[in-house]
Amino acid sequence: MRRRLQILVLTSVVVLLGAVGFLVGRTLWQQHRRSLPLLLDIVPGVSQHIQNFKRVKVKDGRTVWEVAADDAQYFDERKTVEVRGIVLRWYLQDGRVVGLKGDTGKILLDGHDVQRIDLDGDIVVSLADYEVKLVSATYDESRDVITSPGPVEISGTALALKGSGMQVELRRQQLSLINGVTMQLQPSRLPRGGEHGPF
Repeated sequence: MRRRLQILVLTSVVVLLGAVGFLVGRTLWQQHRRSLPLLLDIVPGVSQHIQNFKRVKVKDGRTVWEVAADDAQYFDERKTVEVRGIVLRWYLQDGRVVGLKGDTGKILLDGHDVQRIDLDGDIVVSLADYEVKLVSATYDESRDVITSPGPVEISGTALALKGSGMQVELRRQQLSLINGVTMQLQPSRLPRGGEHGPF
């Protein structure tokens, strides 16, 4: 009788230990799977595919710019992120926002920092009440400048500009067209009175 009781207790202990071991192992595996994307983000030599990619630059507690994309692929050997459906936003000190969206792009990284962003496809830049259409554009983070070597179209409420080559200095809030600039004004389309009154 005592022998049977010992075997029963021993069997119960082994079963309980096995169940505990299984539960601990399953929990550790789930934690490992959840932490895997974080590990990939810092492990050198690893290429990644990322959906809903986002990077933000914050300085002195203020968001300076942000870049987001529907889909991104990171190539470690080139320190490059290739993106689709890219949107860039710059938050100016006066509270206004400059927006830029494009079909595809490449983000060149310097460590974990963005060095340059190249965009291609149907690119649209939003500047206050104006819309700028481009074929390609580059954002240089060190100079805080957007440049485009190709054709440029700018349209607003009463203004249409065309040219070739553009530079936007975000710090100075200045846009320059380089070559072959033509402009069409329609003052009659401006609302009467206020800062947008007729010339």
